[in-house]
Amino acid sequence: MAAAMRIGALHALVGSIDPTQAAFKRAWPDADLAHLMDGSLYLDRSRGTADADELTRRIDRMIQHSAACGADGILFTGSFFGDFVRAVRDKTTVPVLTSFEGIIETALELETPLCVMSTAADSTTLLVAELENTARRRGTSVSVTGEVIPDAMDALVAGRYEDHDRLVLEAVGRRNDNRAVVLAQFSMERVLDQARGAAKTPVIGPATEAAALLHSQLTG
Repeated sequence: MAAAMRIGALHALVGSIDPTQAAFKRAWPDADLAHLMDGSLYLDRSRGTADADELTRRIDRMIQHSAACGADGILFTGSFFGDFVRAVRDKTTVPVLTSFEGIIETALELETPLCVMSTAADSTTLLVAELENTARRRGTSVSVTGEVIPDAMDALVAGRYEDHDRLVLEAVGRRNDNRAVVLAQFSMERVLDQARGAAKTPVIGPATEAAALLHSQLTG
């Protein structure tokens, strides 16, 4: 029997670990996940206590460590860190995905207006920009708006997961337009199934879509 592929899942928030595990169970149950977390990335980026060069160096070390430990592919789950990941990922020979790459592909394939929802303002801004820029590069257009869910990130960081989940589900349930819901953060996939039940339009999450994209890249 061939050995399962090892996927390095790199995190800046502990709240992203369980949703990533669940996403791979849905999209690629045969993969072996090896989790690695550096909570200082989120803290220092949010507080401005580490500059871009320092954050890039830390992410580079995480990627190199994961690759050296036998990862066949690597996924960086932090939604704030796409530019830093792209700056260094070519230094390793295995595929390395940012948190947004899978969901961008799926969102644009929907060919419907989109609403990006997040619990952190920067995540909304970054994903809206990446969706618009990707569509532009491909010679198409996308109608996308953004919404930030107040207080949910504070609840997540404080370990008040039930409050986080309730706030996300309430926000999704309040939507009454025709826009598909694009969850911007891996941590929001804690409630992906419930959100799909609460929404009147499709709901997609970045962890599940990243797992599917990485599976496609590595297995064809």
